[in-house]
Amino acid sequence: MTPLRSLLIDSLLIAVLTACSGGAPASSVVPPEADPRVTAEGNVFDAEAITLTAAETNTLSFTNLDGQPHNIAIYADESAQESLFVGEMITDDAITYEIPALEPGEYFFRCDAHPAMTGTVVVEG
Repeated sequence: MTPLRSLLIDSLLIAVLTACSGGAPASSVVPPEADPRVTAEGNVFDAEAITLTAAETNTLSFTNLDGQPHNIAIYADESAQESLFVGEMITDDAITYEIPALEPGEYFFRCDAHPAMTGTVVVEG
């Protein structure tokens, strides 16, 4: 199966399951079986949560459609005192970050240039 077809099937399945469950829109949570993807546009992230796999390096595709710099940085919690990963700032570009292995749990992510752009990282093991 081609990656595009797999992504389309995954997206359709999420949309159907979301519609049936009355949950959040499909774009708000990245499914664990897909490579996580986040887009910044209009000074907001299109994903409220990112799901990663515990105890292994994960990749995260990040696209910035704004004319100003953004990144994704992962912190232990909302205080942003303990950084676990700080991605390179990009402007009108795309990048694939390699996220180091994390323990299972919930973490905080944000754009360091725009701290109001935030979300949750869920690491499942």
